[in-house]
Amino acid sequence: MKKTFLLVAILFSTIGLMAQADSSNNTIITITSDTIKVGSISIIKGQGNKNMQVFKQDKNDTTVMFNTDTLQLGRYKIVKSENSITRFNNGWINGEIGGVKIYKTPKKLSDISTNWFAFDLGYANYIDKSPILMYAMLYPGMIMPPNYVTPYNLKLNNSKSSNFNVWIVQQKVNLYQHKLNVKYGIGFEMFNFRLEQPVSFRNDLSSKMVMESFSFTKNKLFTKYLTIPFQFSYQSNPQNKRSFYMSAGMSAGYLIDSRNKQISAQKGKQKYDGNFNLNNWRVATIAELGIGGIRLYGSYGLTNLFDKQATYFDMRPITIGLRFSKF
Repeated sequence: MKKTFLLVAILFSTIGLMAQADSSNNTIITITSDTIKVGSISIIKGQGNKNMQVFKQDKNDTTVMFNTDTLQLGRYKIVKSENSITRFNNGWINGEIGGVKIYKTPKKLSDISTNWFAFDLGYANYIDKSPILMYAMLYPGMIMPPNYVTPYNLKLNNSKSSNFNVWIVQQKVNLYQHKLNVKYGIGFEMFNFRLEQPVSFRNDLSSKMVMESFSFTKNKLFTKYLTIPFQFSYQSNPQNKRSFYMSAGMSAGYLIDSRNKQISAQKGKQKYDGNFNLNNWRVATIAELGIGGIRLYGSYGLTNLFDKQATYFDMRPITIGLRFSKF
C-alpha cells in the first residue's frame, strides 16, 4: 500500500513538473501494459510486479528504481535489508543509518578529459658535457685571452636558478580502465639561469659572450620555450583524486624569447635581448610522481642549451620541483 502511494505520488509530481515546464507545449502521455510515459519521463513495471523504474530521457538522465527493499535515485541506492537480492559492484561508497544502507555509485569517467592552466615551480640547473680538450685545441701553447669564456665560467648559483612552467591546456585519453592514460598539452617553459661569474651575453659580439672586469649583483640568462609534452600516466584509483600517480614521457619546445638581465654598481640595470648562440629547439625526458593534485616533476634535456654548430659548449638543462595540476 505504501509503495503504491509512493508510485502515485511520484507519477503526479512528475506530471505536475512536466505541466509547469511544458505549459506552452503539448505533453504526450502514452500507456501500455507495463509502461506509462509522460513526455520524456517513463514509469515501467518490472518483472513479477516487484520492480519499478522511473527515468527521464534527456542529456542529464535521472533514473529512479525501486523493488521490495531497494530504492535507487540516480547514482544513489537506499537498501532496507542486508539480505537484499540486489548486488552491487565493488567500489561503491556506502554508509548506514539505523539498519538502512545508502550506496553511491562512482561517477562515470570521461574517456577524454581536459584541464586548463596548470603550473610548475622548481629549481633549474644544467649538466656540463662540454669536451675539455677543446680548450687546448683552440689555443695550443697559448694563454687564454683575459675575456675568453670557458664552460667553467658558466657555473650557476644553484639556490637562485629556477624553472617556472605554465601549461595552458592538457588532455588525458583513457587507454585502460582510466588507470593507464595518454596525456599531452601545450604551454610555456621558462628558465632563469643565475650565473656566478661576470659573463655577459651580447648579440653584437662574434662569440656572443664575454667576461667582464667587474662583478654583478644579479646576472641572469632567461630562456622561454613554447613546449608540447607527451606522457603515459598511471593512476592507482581513478575515482580517488588523492590516489598514487606517476607519468613519464618526452617534450619538445621551441625558443621564443631569451635575454640577459644584469645589475651592477658600474652600469646599473641592463637588459639585452638576443639569441646568444642558443639552440632553437629543446627536447627533454619528463616525469611526474605524487599523490593528488600536487606532484613532484622533473626533466632532463636531451639537447644542448647552446647551438652546437656555433659554439663548443654542451649544457644539458635539468629541473626538479612541484607541479600543481588536476591530472
